[in-house]
Amino acid sequence: MLKLKNRIKMLDFWNLASYFTLLLIIAPIFYILLNIFNSSSEQTSSLLDSSLNEYLINSSIIVFFTALFTTIIGVFLAYFESFYEFRFKKFFKFALVLPFAVPNYLFAYIYADFFSYSGWLVAWLRSEFGIKVHFDMMNIYGVIFIFTISFFPYVYIILRGFLAKFSVNLIESAKSLGKSDTYIFFKVILPLSRAAIVAGASLCVMESLNAFGTPNYYGVHVFSTGIYKAWVGYSDINAAIKLAGILLLIVFFFLFVERIFRKPTMMTTSKTRRQKLQKLSKKSEIIVIGAFFAVFFISFLFPMINLLVWINRSFESTNWAHVFDISQNTLLLTIFSTIFIIVISLFLTLVSRFQKGKAKLLSNSLANIGYSVPGSVIAIGMLMIFIWCDKHLASVYGFLGIEKSLFLTLSPVILIFAYVIRFLSLGYNGIEAGLKACNKSCYEASLSLGYGRLATFFKVDFAMIKTSIYSAFILIFIEIIKELPLSSLLSPPNFRTLAFEIDRYASDEQLAMTAVPSLIIIVFCFVLLSLFYKIQKKDKI
Repeated sequence: MLKLKNRIKMLDFWNLASYFTLLLIIAPIFYILLNIFNSSSEQTSSLLDSSLNEYLINSSIIVFFTALFTTIIGVFLAYFESFYEFRFKKFFKFALVLPFAVPNYLFAYIYADFFSYSGWLVAWLRSEFGIKVHFDMMNIYGVIFIFTISFFPYVYIILRGFLAKFSVNLIESAKSLGKSDTYIFFKVILPLSRAAIVAGASLCVMESLNAFGTPNYYGVHVFSTGIYKAWVGYSDINAAIKLAGILLLIVFFFLFVERIFRKPTMMTTSKTRRQKLQKLSKKSEIIVIGAFFAVFFISFLFPMINLLVWINRSFESTNWAHVFDISQNTLLLTIFSTIFIIVISLFLTLVSRFQKGKAKLLSNSLANIGYSVPGSVIAIGMLMIFIWCDKHLASVYGFLGIEKSLFLTLSPVILIFAYVIRFLSLGYNGIEAGLKACNKSCYEASLSLGYGRLATFFKVDFAMIKTSIYSAFILIFIEIIKELPLSSLLSPPNFRTLAFEIDRYASDEQLAMTAVPSLIIIVFCFVLLSLFYKIQKKDKI
């Protein structure tokens, strides 16, 4: 009886600890929501009146067309890869994930430079043939193009995973009725894949709303650039909070719409029998390979070639000592933040495993909310909370001899906490999925032998979810090292990251100088994506 009471007390303690952790994580988001309706100054009202409509219109156009084009490309690639056999298929299966290794803002710099007046193609056509070509990329259409080639893998990967488990019986039944492949695609596969497609498209929408570097460089005014402009340009934190709050409400609206469209229409099977792949005719195969290569060339190969050209131009003028310093800063920050996220994710999933009903649903919802919220919104919330903490810790700083009044706000700690809020869901969902896949009999056997739940988790479950932990670590690391909105708003003056330096060089129109820090990010992401691909492949065997 005493043991049972102690266990109940321990569970209550862990529950309270998990809720406290989650409250800390969502505090910046609540701060924004609580302060959105504060009275506005004349400057704030003027700023919102002059810009809000433009932000709404531009953001809506970008989100709609990005979702549309990424869906078209992602569905095309996933469908042909899942149901047809053609040459170079294995190569494309990995190659078409590589755009994830490239930050979207780098795509923006490369294509803007390529199509500019001084770009090598435009200059060559002008000098050799007297052809004057003017192709302006730096507008809303350019932003949509950049987001499309950067975010289409979300739809492609999610749908590819779904189609790998698609019910073979449905396709065979349709074929037995004499239905064509076109009919099966539009009337069977597409409707039943709606939830997977919407899931991928919604991630594209969230990434589009989060992106800062591309619209900022192209001069397209959206919410993320507006928040930065209000805070950094006008020093109007009230306007920044209101814009962040409006953007947050828009995100919640999109999440609500996504829930409606993601109804349980998916038909998958756990059977090992695979769909028999169809062979394409020679003409069709050439067209499909050409289309796959075109996507790969535009979204990865060409940007890499252009990046190497920039490295050749900037190699001698690169300050290698500075590059080493910012690389070291970035790696330390990224590794520490990723480990911190993994530890918190392990703790939350451990507690969540003991929870049931509404308590479990609440924990899952709070843990996942951060990834849906744009980085600029989290940054503003973090700034205000850390400034408040610094004000109330002023006497402690004085006692310790710390001269900085904004000690925490101007330290890397604020970035670490911001990364935790933004990317916790990647660690939490990855580890939770691994736990769900574990055989419960091992867990129950350990309990029957007298081991506690905590001991069982570390001695049994931990060993079984190592693959999930490694995968989560890789995904979080890649996201953090590329992250710009948080870095641009929260990086301390004496602590620069690679993403921040790339943005600074681009703002100064020193595009060639972005090459080395960009390549460092891409190399790390490429290596980690390769490891992730191998882990996933090994896990399936």
